[in-house]
Amino acid sequence: MTDRGPSRTLSEFPLEHVLELPGGRTVEWEAVGEGEPLIWVEGGPGFPAHLARPDVALVADLFRCHLVNAPGIGRTSAPEPPSDYGLDSHVAFFESARTALGLGPVTVMGHSWGGLVAVAWAIAHPASVGRLIVIDGYLGDASVDPAQAAAERDAALHRLRDRPWLGAALGAIETETDDELEMIEGFSPAWPLYFAEPESPAARRHVERIRRELRWNMNVANAWAPEPPIDLRPQLGRIQCPTLVIVGEHDFICGPVWNRPIADGIRGARFELISGAGHLPQYEQPEAFRAVLQEWLEG
Repeated sequence: MTDRGPSRTLSEFPLEHVLELPGGRTVEWEAVGEGEPLIWVEGGPGFPAHLARPDVALVADLFRCHLVNAPGIGRTSAPEPPSDYGLDSHVAFFESARTALGLGPVTVMGHSWGGLVAVAWAIAHPASVGRLIVIDGYLGDASVDPAQAAAERDAALHRLRDRPWLGAALGAIETETDDELEMIEGFSPAWPLYFAEPESPAARRHVERIRRELRWNMNVANAWAPEPPIDLRPQLGRIQCPTLVIVGEHDFICGPVWNRPIADGIRGARFELISGAGHLPQYEQPEAFRAVLQEWLEG
């Protein structure tokens, strides 16, 4: 597989710094805020960390938040070999980046697919992850009964059954192409599905921003089909750090059925359901999200 990187026809949203890692690879990153160090792990796979600037702005008075572009994203080097975009490779990369940035134990906050990477990081490097925060994450495709997952997805989408754009949005989810620009454009009608109330002003603002700023490394996305499917549940007992799992009530992708097993499998973990939110509770219900996080930190 040849790593083509981002299309040059798309505008760039670079992070502030580029740092060389051992072996000559590079990592693109920036940090905002004050407090204990936090590393954000973006979802996708294949999405850039600049999409999370509003996410970390919400907690920048609580943490020094580090946005780190994953392998093959932006100015971060692709892995060696170029096709190695597996989970273990991502975990090793983020651990190497943490060390290169001179950080001790960090709070790791991961969203969606980034939540999977965050959990795997805490399993593999328990001394490096001081706290774990998973937002609408999951433990791998094999971690939930398919019938339960389908029932939750259908219930979430049923709420939107009267929307005239629903058919186009569902069709957009099935977009398949190796071209980044075609994928961004083809998937664009699907973004309202990620919100419990797609017509709300907050949802509209974020849909517009995502459509404008989304970049998508298709090499990462196309490489992400692990066989056999991943299920991290048996390894959760290795996580010893305080853990918070937050999920939107109406998330049609990684809803409560995917997130409860994370909290159930980690000793002392806290599970919080955010009402009136879909896949992005930090966008859709920022006050509720912030209150849950701050209470957990203080507790």
